[in-house]
Amino acid sequence: MLLCNWAATAAPTAPDYGEIELSPPELYEEALAYLYGIEGKHRNRANAIYRLKKAAKADYAPAHNLLGSLYLERNGLFPSPRKALSHFEQAAQLGDPIGQYNAAYSYFAGRGTKKDIQAAEDRFLSIIDPDAAWQISPESFGAARHARASSNFLLGVIYADEDEARQDQEKATRMFHAADELGHPTASMFLAFRYARGDGAEQDQEKSSHFLERYKTASLNHLHNSYSQAYFQGMDRDEIQEVVNSMVQSYEDEMSKRVVQMQFSLAVSLLDEEEIYSPEQAYVWLKPIATEDHPGACIRLARLYYRGEGVAQDKAKAREILELGAKTYSMARYNLAVMLLEGEGGPVEPQRGKALMEKASIESWYPAHHYLAGLGNPVFLTSAEALKLVEAEANKNNPQAVYCLGRRYTFGIAVDRDFEKARSLILQAGELGNAPARYFYGVYMANDVSFFGKSEEDKAIQEAAEANHPPAIHHLGTNLEAAGKKDQALEAYRRAAAMGHASSINKIGTFYRAGKAVEKNLETAFEHFQQAARAGDAIGFLNLGFAYEKGEGTQADPKKAYECYEEATRKGAYYGPVALGNLLASGQLGEPAWEEAIPHWQEAAGDRMKEAFLRLGDCYRDGLGVKQNFTLAASNYQAANNLYYYGDAEATYRLNSLLLIEDNPNYDPQKALNQLRVQEFGGTHPLARYQLALMNLDGIGLKANPRKAFRKLLATATLLGEELREGLGEQFEQRYSQETELSKANPPFGNGVDHKRSAAIDSCYRISQLIFASQIKKVQPADGLPWLRIAAEKGHAAAQLELGKLYLAGNYTTQDSDVGWDWIMRSSGNLPAAQHFVGSHYFSQQLDRIDELQAVALLRAAARAGHQESADLLRKHGYQLTEDDAEDLQPENQKEGQDDGFDHPIDIDMA
Repeated sequence: MLLCNWAATAAPTAPDYGEIELSPPELYEEALAYLYGIEGKHRNRANAIYRLKKAAKADYAPAHNLLGSLYLERNGLFPSPRKALSHFEQAAQLGDPIGQYNAAYSYFAGRGTKKDIQAAEDRFLSIIDPDAAWQISPESFGAARHARASSNFLLGVIYADEDEARQDQEKATRMFHAADELGHPTASMFLAFRYARGDGAEQDQEKSSHFLERYKTASLNHLHNSYSQAYFQGMDRDEIQEVVNSMVQSYEDEMSKRVVQMQFSLAVSLLDEEEIYSPEQAYVWLKPIATEDHPGACIRLARLYYRGEGVAQDKAKAREILELGAKTYSMARYNLAVMLLEGEGGPVEPQRGKALMEKASIESWYPAHHYLAGLGNPVFLTSAEALKLVEAEANKNNPQAVYCLGRRYTFGIAVDRDFEKARSLILQAGELGNAPARYFYGVYMANDVSFFGKSEEDKAIQEAAEANHPPAIHHLGTNLEAAGKKDQALEAYRRAAAMGHASSINKIGTFYRAGKAVEKNLETAFEHFQQAARAGDAIGFLNLGFAYEKGEGTQADPKKAYECYEEATRKGAYYGPVALGNLLASGQLGEPAWEEAIPHWQEAAGDRMKEAFLRLGDCYRDGLGVKQNFTLAASNYQAANNLYYYGDAEATYRLNSLLLIEDNPNYDPQKALNQLRVQEFGGTHPLARYQLALMNLDGIGLKANPRKAFRKLLATATLLGEELREGLGEQFEQRYSQETELSKANPPFGNGVDHKRSAAIDSCYRISQLIFASQIKKVQPADGLPWLRIAAEKGHAAAQLELGKLYLAGNYTTQDSDVGWDWIMRSSGNLPAAQHFVGSHYFSQQLDRIDELQAVALLRAAARAGHQESADLLRKHGYQLTEDDAEDLQPENQKEGQDDGFDHPIDIDMA
């Protein structure tokens, strides 16, 4: 830092090693290289800033702009919005439109100066002035266009502001149009709203829809080109295209959801705001989005059909649509219950109607409670009408109404959020004797901490539990369980479950599954999960799905597991999409469906689920369902790591392991070695020693050492737990002490692929190979057989092949060709070496277990996996490879005449 300061001040008199000969643009380019670590330069902010200051002193406008940005970003400079504005203004004085825009925005936002809308307006107007003689270089053309687009947009914001004296809605609309023509996504969104509401333009449903679609397209184009620019350095065109397309595809799905939400918001405003009330236009917005995925739209569309607003009255249609919304929303359940009880739009269904009404009441939808308490007849209500009812009853000190009104102000349901008002109402309801209000206050509002006795939160929850409020009793159970008081926790769960509390029923199931405070009983656990699921508990559906997937307490049924995971997802269980993806990828529903699994993991990643990021990273690492891409693999692992303040051990381990893949451009075994050693010594990840063992075996990053590898593999094998002791028998005592800790059973919901178990099984296989090869002193080769058998029995394909060969030859065991071929056939399901072994033995007349078609199929499978000997054997016996096989066997480099998938230039103008 001192050196950098000295260089900056001493430059006029001290030699600067030839840099004086560089032109300002060349200095600027070198600064970029040092700033971002490109073109063979290492990142060095001091060198970058020194060159930028020299270029700026020579009146080079881009240098002023970048220095201004650095002062705002705290990137190598002390943060100073005032200095940033100074550089932007100097760039503007040099005729640079980017500097003029940056300065204008500073005045608009009050950044580095007092907010001055007039100064901002003048500068924005000068940028869009067609007669202005701005100096625009080819390199800055895209950024200049973006500056013009944003200037038009912000002028629209200024003219649309009703608090501004210059307010002019028609002028604002014109500005938004100009910004939209230049590709500004938010301008398109504003125009969609303005035409829908008639702000500064005549209401026009068709134009509103048009601009909503433009908003989605412009957003995707903007994102695509921004990513393309960001990834240009150091990547070839194919890799750029792949990375960008993957990111844009994920964003496109999100954009579709956002557009649907905007359509819904527009429809709500058209129904709830009297000055723009238009049920006809609201109907057009709602009809295409009123599906099970958008229950809010179902509720509003049902209202239009029920009352004949904006569409012909059709109560049967209203009832049909409410069936979709009632799966999620209490308001839909209530209105559907009204129709079922009154026989509107279909037959009378009193039993189901009452059940729906009771459920809505439990969920604190006040109109349902109002009817069940005998305070009035059930009538179909809109959201506004429901609010009026609850307000009227709250004014009469009705405890349930006061509580429900407090919840509305807490979450902003049809009212503006107001925490203080909500707190007052919830406390009032509690004082009036409402137990749910006491519990709600304890969970959501009490925030004191007490080191002497119970806190305010504890007292509120305890009072609610004493008043027999099931969620409060369940809450006490979770506290007791966390404190290790399992018997008392189970008692609390049983008490709440007796009142029908679904989450408590599910909890009791987990106790029976784990044998916690009761004798382990998977059948009883399964029954509880069924009960919880029938009561609508999302986690109950997850656990039920897991029981079906693993066959715990019931017969394994992957299809039923899939249905349970789907229902859990619909009910809002964040882990649901992870479980769906894991099941699809497992192959239990047929072939492993990686391409179908990936969207589920992407959905879960949107909810910041760690395992989803890890699974996506694995897919890009191994090329499963997507093209192999180490950049995106690392990006997903890093996203998982960033979820936690101190990082995540599993994500860190996978990032380290990624550095050991030779095809990875960032291959760095020495860096991986150092970081894995940290994880091993710190005990933060049990597989760090396994990865180090592999490095010891192959001499990667350190000297090959079979003895060290052997010790680390022995430690990793303990992750099999008691299965290891059972498999080794007497040998366990020879290799491990009595104090050896064996791994505990993994929880039901962990990684879809149990990497720890897989590593332990592979360790057993590798231990057997080291022993057979006589690389471990004082150990007889025959001692490797139990290790190999464990791995084979646990599904390790290579171990199955080797064990089969031992039986065929009678090595270390009794010769038995039938048993040997049984093991080899098991391994031929997915191991190319085994497929070749079986196929080649058929053609050498040594195998009669299969026919010629089966032999050819196995050899083809091995050939498709790149096993060249299998391909040669097929040709030798007169079998031509199919077109698909030939394609798979060709090198990965591009074939002559093949489209490289990058058939259009990146639009620099949109960057």
